Amino acid sequence: MDFTNEIVKFVSGKVGGVLIISDSSDEIVYADEYYTKKYNQDITGMDATQVFMWLDECPQLEVDGPAVEWENIDRASKKYYRINSSKFEKDAKIYTIHLETDITEYMGLNRDITKYMSFFKKLSAFQNAVLQKLSNTFYELLPMLTEYFNVSKAYFLIQREGHMDVITYNKMGDVYCNDRIGLNAKVESAFTMNEDDDILMTSLAPELQEVMTLNGSKEDSVFNKLCSGAVSGQKYAIYFGAWPNMDKDSMKEKTLLSVIKLYVENGIMKEKLRYSSEHDGLTGLFNKAKYLEMMDAEYQLMDSIGIFNLDVNNLKVLNDTQGHEAGDKLLIKAANSIRKVTNNKVHGYRMGGDEFLMIACNVTKEEVDNLKERWEAELARLNTVEDGINCVIAVGVVYGEKGYNYAELMKKADELMYEDKKAKKKPGEEIR
Repeated sequence: MDFTNEIVKFVSGKVGGVLIISDSSDEIVYADEYYTKKYNQDITGMDATQVFMWLDECPQLEVDGPAVEWENIDRASKKYYRINSSKFEKDAKIYTIHLETDITEYMGLNRDITKYMSFFKKLSAFQNAVLQKLSNTFYELLPMLTEYFNVSKAYFLIQREGHMDVITYNKMGDVYCNDRIGLNAKVESAFTMNEDDDILMTSLAPELQEVMTLNGSKEDSVFNKLCSGAVSGQKYAIYFGAWPNMDKDSMKEKTLLSVIKLYVENGIMKEKLRYSSEHDGLTGLFNKAKYLEMMDAEYQLMDSIGIFNLDVNNLKVLNDTQGHEAGDKLLIKAANSIRKVTNNKVHGYRMGGDEFLMIACNVTKEEVDNLKERWEAELARLNTVEDGINCVIAVGVVYGEKGYNYAELMKKADELMYEDKKAKKKPGEEIR
């Protein structure tokens, strides 16, 4: 049986369009119904070079050689075509035959598949990185998030005992900042804002705006919320500062968000179990018991260490003249200056009364010097707030490298702090 006509009809009418061009004259000698429909006219007899811009891109062909498959994009119509081309000889003339197939839908699907394959490969790498840090503090996730979503700043907001703690990570400089503000209805609304919307600075509570401003944001800054939730009675949310080319598509991937929330909520539950036993109730810094634990377990075994012995001036005078509420505000301001520079390598403690301690782990001397400058700048900035509380802190800073005598470093830090307290004393003030 001869199926030639059926094959020609199938290839020409249902697979794509068949086109034959004379090599000697570039004349279109055959164009089937596909092309008549495509161009709304019979193109037979036309100059192929004027009709088909893709002819110049056709691969080199051999007469009666194998057909060559290639692809072309029609930028005007935004369509993708697969073209099978071959040369043949007939009646002593050379012709080129093309079978053109519209594969636009296939290419769109292929792009989606490629996109999702890339996403899951990226997700797998992210999950592995998360698992490696699962035993660490949950805010150590922030650097990974800035890399994954291509943003510069990430903010972790968490509710704690009538306060909101705001942990800011700035990829520029690999810097953490920690802030604490009072919790009210407007502040708390940050936990429930829509993840799909751009969030303007002006829509945030004034207290939160102040934190964002202190950490480098502008009045016209825009934020995007990655996710939020609640676990063990504590609400939390993760925000990004809007950034060019940030990966907003990945921010909507439910699988990825589930991994992030699992990590965060696991960290919050673990922290909640030990938080009150390790933290000072007034300031939220680590307490003396936590310091003694860390001193025995880690601080005497570091490759290098920076010790900041800090003592707040005039607490007793303020308590006697303005009351203990004013004294508490002084201590909280002192703690906030320390909190602003703490992170996984820099730990802040309230040792009791007006005494504080900051320990920087495995750092260079230059990093310790920079840390002191940052802390002094944060304290000065906090003192610009017109609340009637001027916080003056004496500090002694020492640095030691592996083989250091921890007790000797602590003694030296205490001596330097006392010298600084005398230097900062005003005439008539008692040194305490």
